[in-house]
Parts: sequence; C-alpha cells; structure tokens
Amino acid sequence: MHDEPIMLPADSNFLTGDEGDDHPELELKFAPKVLTSDLYHYTSSEAAILGILATRTIRMSPFQGTNDLWESRPLIPNLEGGFEGLPSDAYDYSKVWTDIDQFIRGYSKVACFTQDWEIAQRVIHPDALRGWGHLSLWAHYGAGHAGVCLKFDRARLIESFEKSRGGAIHQFYGPVRYRRAETGSGPYGISLAQAEEFGIDAVALRYAQVHRDRVFFRKHADWASESEFRLVRTDLSTEPFYFDITTALRGVVLGDAFPRDRVPALRAMLAGFDDVEVHQIRFHNRNLYLCPVDILEEAGRRTIPVPATISNISPRRSGDLTQRLSSLDEVERAAAIAREVATQLAAPVLRMWHDHLMNQSRLLENWTNMLTGDWGSSTSEIPSGQRQTRPGVRGDEIVYEGGVGTIAEQDPAYSFTWVAQIALQLRSDGSGVVHACISSEEWIDSGNKRQDLYRGQRDFSEQDFSVVARKALEEFIDEIPKARLKFDILRGLICRDIRAVD
Repeated sequence: MHDEPIMLPADSNFLTGDEGDDHPELELKFAPKVLTSDLYHYTSSEAAILGILATRTIRMSPFQGTNDLWESRPLIPNLEGGFEGLPSDAYDYSKVWTDIDQFIRGYSKVACFTQDWEIAQRVIHPDALRGWGHLSLWAHYGAGHAGVCLKFDRARLIESFEKSRGGAIHQFYGPVRYRRAETGSGPYGISLAQAEEFGIDAVALRYAQVHRDRVFFRKHADWASESEFRLVRTDLSTEPFYFDITTALRGVVLGDAFPRDRVPALRAMLAGFDDVEVHQIRFHNRNLYLCPVDILEEAGRRTIPVPATISNISPRRSGDLTQRLSSLDEVERAAAIAREVATQLAAPVLRMWHDHLMNQSRLLENWTNMLTGDWGSSTSEIPSGQRQTRPGVRGDEIVYEGGVGTIAEQDPAYSFTWVAQIALQLRSDGSGVVHACISSEEWIDSGNKRQDLYRGQRDFSEQDFSVVARKALEEFIDEIPKARLKFDILRGLICRDIRAVD
C-alpha cells in the first residue's frame, strides 16, 4: 500500500526519477504485523560457540552495563520526609541515593533479546522486521556480521528463566517500551521514614518491584529499532547470572561474514540439541535473506572458482569486452546529458502541477474516515510496460520521468488506499507523454487488489508541451471528485451502482 509521498523541495534537481524508491518503506509502514513466538539474541561466534552453546546457558549481565544512558545511569527517586530527629540539612542524601541505586540497579541483571515480527508475504520485503534481520544489531552485537543470532522459543525461554528463580528477590520479563521524553523519577518517591523502619534495602527493592516498568523496561526512542524483549533478575549479588536454555533454543542464524573455519566447532556444540535449524544471512542489494545451511555438507564443501571470462548472458552487441564496455560508457554518457536537459525542461511543469494541486485543498477535504496527505513526488502510476528503460537497450527513448501524486488511506489504515498521480515522460527530442491516473487498492487475503478509477494519456511535442501539461492537469482535477465517489462506493461508504458515476 502507500503512505503520504515526500514533499517536493524547492530545488528542482530533486526530480531525478527515483521517487518510486519510497514505495517499499511506505508499504511497510502500513502493512499488518504479527508478533511471533520467537526471540533472537545477537552475539559473537566465540560467545555463542564457546559460551552459550558449550554451557547450554545464557548469561544475564549487570543492568548497569546497558548501552542506554537512561539505564546505565541512576534513576534517582524522590526522597519523601526526613530522618527522625535530624534536620533536613544535617544528612548527606547523596549517600542514600547511592544505597538505593545499588539495590535497584547494582544487584540487577538483564538478558536482552529481539522480538520477531511477521509481515504478509505479499509485500515487497516481507522479512524487513524479522528478529534476525536487524543490520545495526548484526554490526553492534553480532561481531560486525561475523557472529551469530540465536533463535529461542519465547515460552520455553521464560519457563527456563522461571525455573532458575532460586535466590532471586525479583524476576521480571517483557517487551521494552521506547519513549522520546521522560519525567525522570516522576511523582514516585521513597519514604525516608519507611527506610528507617524497614531498611533502605527493603524500600529500594519494593520501589523496583512496584515501578519495574519504568525502571527496567523503558529506553530512549533512539534504541527502538532493537524491538527488545528482556529478562530481568535482582538478587543480592553483583556477579553475572546464568540459566539453562537447552529446551528453548530453536535455531542458529550465521552472520553474512561468519568464518567458515568455525563451522566444525559449531557443529560439535549443536550435537546435543534437538530440532535446532541452522541458517545463514545473505546480503544482496540492500536486503537480507535467510538461507538454510546444512553444516554437515558445508564442512566438506569446496568452492570451485569460476573463470572471469565465462558469462551466462550472450551479449547482442558485437566486439570484445573492451569494445562493449566502451559502447556502454558512450550510451550512458549520452543519456546523462539528455536526462539533464530533460530535467530542466520538466522542472517548471512539475512545479506548476505541484503548486496548483497544493492550492486545491478542497479536492481532498472533508473525506469521511480517510487520512489524506500532501502532494509530493511520485511516478509509480506510469504503466509498467511504458516505463523508462536503461540506456542502450530497446525502448530507451524515454530519458526522464517525473510526477506529482498523493495518497489517501482509509482509517484504520491499510485496508483501502486511494492513489492519485499525474506524471510525464520526456524523450531526448523534447516530445513525450503525460500520464494521469487515479486508482484504488484494497488489502484482501489473496493479495493487493488494484483498480483504475481514472486513467488518461496525452502525447505532446516539444512545442505544445506546456499547453498539453495544463490541459492534462485540468482534466485530472475534474476527475478527482468522480474518483472519490467511486472509491467511496468500493469501500461500502455509499450504496450506489458505480456505473452511475461514469
């Protein structure tokens, strides 16, 4: 589906024809997401093989060692009242806060995991939010993509954690909530009178229990991409704590740069685990893919180099590599010049379209249950068979594409989408085509159902470009109210035969 398009900046050089790159990101924003029962833990190959898998335990590290300053620094609660028989200025309250922090954070440990989200396979990048697919976590915790990501069953992991409760004052678990701003200690405080009565340790530990969400499960929004789920344990020790993960481990994901010479050690450590699948991340064209790996086969496999002169594609152009490369450079340079000229020619028209549509607020106002956006850069509605091709191949007459469009999303989002766009294509001789399209998209179980509500196309020469562009815009604006009505009928807002709108 779609979201609000990016606004056109004043600099016309922005209009490069790459506007369609926004679509995958916008689609993910509104795609339905389902939280799975899996959790993932990123670590180095050494820590995974020689630590977690070898001992069948996972380490809970000191809470004070977390990477967010919201957690690695004290959260100082308010101190209420005073000590009996002492004036308020006669005691060093910083020592009280130090003692409180020791019992709240100093004796607490945490194990961190990443949650796993499924997105419908019909979107362009359905694995974008999987627990194993976080590039920043691979870089920070997965040894620069050379480590591993361990897959755990959430319920079994929690069960093992709870079985290890012996000696704990508190054990908590749950997802982290991310906030851009917090009020610090807030209205919650610790009574100094209670501290004198019950002990500073007791009141501090009770404070941690009562306010555990704020203390242990809040992080700054800068860390939100981690989608963290954590286990927290508080006891009276500053040492790390380990608990068994034998029954919870379900998979091992190798990083894209995982060293092949560590496969034998990994294979040996996995021998005693049941039903553990091994996959490896593969990175291609800015996307991560999860590929099954048979580590028994991998151990004996040898890579056979392919001679550089062998190609799976026979070129239509004649000549040796040097000649064909020279031809490719030539057509690319010529295309770049033609594209620059066309960009300057198109910029005034695109700006006129954009400004005129932005001033037509009535076109999208007062639309029941619809979230509307501004007009921005877009070319996605140009028919796929007529899209610009790369220089030097058949159909390379088009040297530039640009357009202006907007999106309206039914509230709740990602059920019905209304897309309106007017776009142009230019050839090197200054002639071209104006495309105008208004369409609907409906999210259904079998996929994305798309329907044109209006489509127009006008050819133009270099001489009549401006005239055709204005006429196409006028017709486009006239069709918007009709397309709105058709869309409302499709989504059941109006019970009326759609043919009456034509």
